[in-house]
Amino acid sequence: MSSEELSLDGGSLVVDGPCRIEVLEGELETNKGARLSAGDEIVVKKGERLTVSGEGRVKLVLGKGAVYSVREPEGGMERPSDWEELAEDLAEAGGTPVCMVIGPVDSGKTTLVTFLTNELVERGLRVGIVDADVGQSDVGPPAVVSLGIAEEPVHDLGEIDMRWGYFVGSITPSGHLLQTTVGVRRMVDEAKREGVDAVLIDTSGMVHGGPARALKLHKVDAVRPSHVAILNKDGQVSHIVKMLKAYRGIDLRELTVPEAVRETETEDRRRFRVKMLRDFFEEREEVSLDLDEISVQRSFLGSGEPFEPGPEIVGVIKAVSGVDPEIIHAERCPDAIVLVVKENAGRIIGRGGRYVKEIKRVLRVREFIVVNEEELRNVLVGLCDDEGLVGLGVVEDIDFEGGEMKVTARFIREGDVRVVQMGSMKVDPETGEHEQVRITF
Repeated sequence: MSSEELSLDGGSLVVDGPCRIEVLEGELETNKGARLSAGDEIVVKKGERLTVSGEGRVKLVLGKGAVYSVREPEGGMERPSDWEELAEDLAEAGGTPVCMVIGPVDSGKTTLVTFLTNELVERGLRVGIVDADVGQSDVGPPAVVSLGIAEEPVHDLGEIDMRWGYFVGSITPSGHLLQTTVGVRRMVDEAKREGVDAVLIDTSGMVHGGPARALKLHKVDAVRPSHVAILNKDGQVSHIVKMLKAYRGIDLRELTVPEAVRETETEDRRRFRVKMLRDFFEEREEVSLDLDEISVQRSFLGSGEPFEPGPEIVGVIKAVSGVDPEIIHAERCPDAIVLVVKENAGRIIGRGGRYVKEIKRVLRVREFIVVNEEELRNVLVGLCDDEGLVGLGVVEDIDFEGGEMKVTARFIREGDVRVVQMGSMKVDPETGEHEQVRITF
């Protein structure tokens, strides 16, 4: 690391992280609307770009790869006037305005939400932040649509504590459109119940393809925001603008995308998620859950009645796939048979599921689900009470015979765990390393 001291005389300092900025003297302001004075420190994360303007002296502690430049006073703060107009209109809207921000990756969505937050808070408003970017979340951990409430200015949305969350179970909305849409609506409702003066929704950069179109459209339909702010970088979301432009009850605005927005490398995004998960699970504990007392959701497993598979099922599997299965647990549902086996689930199913169709035909069952015992370990789960999410967990072991599920858990609020929602990713709570998995159980 290296450090440098700089003086600003009404000009702007543009910094690409990683970097720590220490204000030595003067009054400064960031492009996110945060005001800084002597003694304040802010961190610019790797992959992030920040502009600081005003008159004062700063010390930069530069990490590897960090760069900066100084603009003359006539360059001014790169803060679009239409951003300021939106902030003013939201402050004067009356009622509880809800603004959803839509744009592709690296278009400045989170910067805009942070700026609007600070502008509204400076006017004395309590602001609900719904963080729906499940892959690059700030308010809560990845895989969760989270709600935080801002009552004072912030440099980074990560400074806002999560009040409520809705478990999506994945770092991408793809394949999880229902969970994401329901989560956004639930968090907006919670924000209003908390009595906030305005709600801002930060969304993911998933904007291309059929699922992305459906996600954005149905989120708007479910929430019916008063305002939709579009950051149409290089025309990448013009199709979404056309889908939404006819809504009379929505103030739809295409806002300026700042030139200073920096593209974040995929590896930097992954490292950020790893850190978020590792930090989240630092305060973890071991929890044992009684399978007879909880509901398991978002999987076939746990929705049926245990039974002892007889020679017929074992014989059919062996005849079709050539595998003599070691079955650890079996459940029968009105629409499925679910088996947990010691190993060889893939061979039983066959490449591309080629054996499943014949097994289902012979057993006269709609769905035939087989999973290896090991596949259940380290799956990320949502832990819920009657009101919603109380924490996240990582499955350590499921003792089907003893009727017990052991999880490594981090709780975000008090509550009795009544529901376990299975996710679509595995997480190491010690390191934060993670991988998406296709949940077939």
